[in-house]
Amino acid sequence: MAYKQAVDYLSQAISADPHKKDIRVKQAFAYFRLKKHDESIRLLKEELDLFPDNYNAIILLGYVYFSQGKLEEAATTSQDINTALEKTVQKEALKRYRKQSLRLKRVPLWTIREKIHIKSPNLGLPYFILGFYNKKIRNFDEAIENFRLAIQKDYNPVECYIQLIDVEFAKKDWEEGLTRSIETLEAIGPQSEFYFLMGYAYCQLGEIEKAIYCFKNAIELKPYLVEALKNLAKIYYSHSEFEQATVLLKKILKIVSYDYEAKFLLEDTLKEKYVRIEEPVPELTKAFVDRIDLEYRYIFETNINYVVKVVNEYALSLVRSGKLNEAINWIRSFLELNVRSPDLNYNLAKLYDIHNLLGKALKYAWRAKELKEDFRDAYDLIGNIFFKMQNFETSLQYYEDALKIGPEDALGYYNLGLVYYAMENFEKAKENWKNAIQKEERRKKPGKEEKSSKDKLDVSLIVETRPISFEAHKSLGSLYILQNLKEKALEEFKKAIELEPEYPDSYFEIGTIYYEMKDIEKATFYFDKYLYLGGKEEKVNEILKNKNLRTIKSKKQDIRI
Repeated sequence: MAYKQAVDYLSQAISADPHKKDIRVKQAFAYFRLKKHDESIRLLKEELDLFPDNYNAIILLGYVYFSQGKLEEAATTSQDINTALEKTVQKEALKRYRKQSLRLKRVPLWTIREKIHIKSPNLGLPYFILGFYNKKIRNFDEAIENFRLAIQKDYNPVECYIQLIDVEFAKKDWEEGLTRSIETLEAIGPQSEFYFLMGYAYCQLGEIEKAIYCFKNAIELKPYLVEALKNLAKIYYSHSEFEQATVLLKKILKIVSYDYEAKFLLEDTLKEKYVRIEEPVPELTKAFVDRIDLEYRYIFETNINYVVKVVNEYALSLVRSGKLNEAINWIRSFLELNVRSPDLNYNLAKLYDIHNLLGKALKYAWRAKELKEDFRDAYDLIGNIFFKMQNFETSLQYYEDALKIGPEDALGYYNLGLVYYAMENFEKAKENWKNAIQKEERRKKPGKEEKSSKDKLDVSLIVETRPISFEAHKSLGSLYILQNLKEKALEEFKKAIELEPEYPDSYFEIGTIYYEMKDIEKATFYFDKYLYLGGKEEKVNEILKNKNLRTIKSKKQDIRI
């Protein structure tokens, strides 16, 4: 991904051998990644002047044009793919025939085509571009044929079927679009996008209850699909079901805080008198169908696992240096080359979570889970994200899923405790925090080997700075304070201090409890220790409002209360 250096080395290679095939294609890709599109296009045209049958150059040129929004140029370029492939096949057949001329055997062309197909993961991309272009100019038969060819050439089948369904929507043939959606769902399995399109079709046909059912399924499969949430909110809004619309619109704004349509709709929903209900069919959105992010898979000439490891290590070094935004850009750039790494998707999700960009965090964590079904950390992160969104029921579900994969994981029980606490199920919270302590103690027993998790990253962006038991004891202490069980709270905070004696807040909590119990001497001792370890004087002064104690004015090294 050091594209400038790559350009320089490839320039030297071209100078050394100007008629060598594919060097300009590699250099054009490097220029494309540097956002120097004109240079990229120039080089690819030079390559095609020298090698008109270079299908790799045709594919990349179409991709570059499409990425610039030049759909017509992308389609015109992509039209040459069949001719280039057939020329390549014939040349390879002739070469093999000459080698086997003494045996006079005919070379089967299908074996050559299959070999090209295996070597070139992007062969379906030009057909997808052609299908999309023909859909836009309303040449629907050509669009359908090209999307089907894209599927045959292994381009993302979900994306292709979405477009095939949308062809029927473009013709306003809602019945046929619905039929195609249902057939596709049955053929390749449940996908959020297919349920979404079914819901859209049902709504156009006036079958609102079925539309609601489909949008709910779409959201269950991809909770970050904002358009499904928005369409469902619009349906509730138009039917004066304001409470349900409000819940969904608030979810949208937790995922994408700058969604202004959702903000305005929420304002209207909260002011019921402004609601317009004269339209029987609400105006829904399906913008994601035309918001195409083409999949171009870079062909690595080294072991992909090694490449992923290097990318991961560099990302971690950026995180350790405090360069979180650079780490995000680094991982995201690599995922544009190879989106199929569960570890990198997870790490990108983790960084977005740290930045509180919950919609993006959920998207990449979800992808990590889909790429690796037993990825415990991905389930745990999804639980974290839903917890931040205050969607506690869903958070609980994913924390439980994480524990099914790693039943001895102390962090999983601690997180469950947090959710139950937020849901005010204090007995369950207590039970899970105690489980967290037990699991961690069992893991640390001498002679007991800790089994490594199957999903453990080679390089993980998670760093556990304090023992889970410490956090669990603190949480139990807070719960007992809430229940006015001061002796039990003291016991838990003192256990927390045994684990982390340098952490000041535990001393503050104990000091506060002793102060409320009127044990001034012990309160003074623990407040003293809290301030010595770097605690804030104003926090203690807020507690010490009793006339028996003076406020603190001294430095940490000479504390007097």
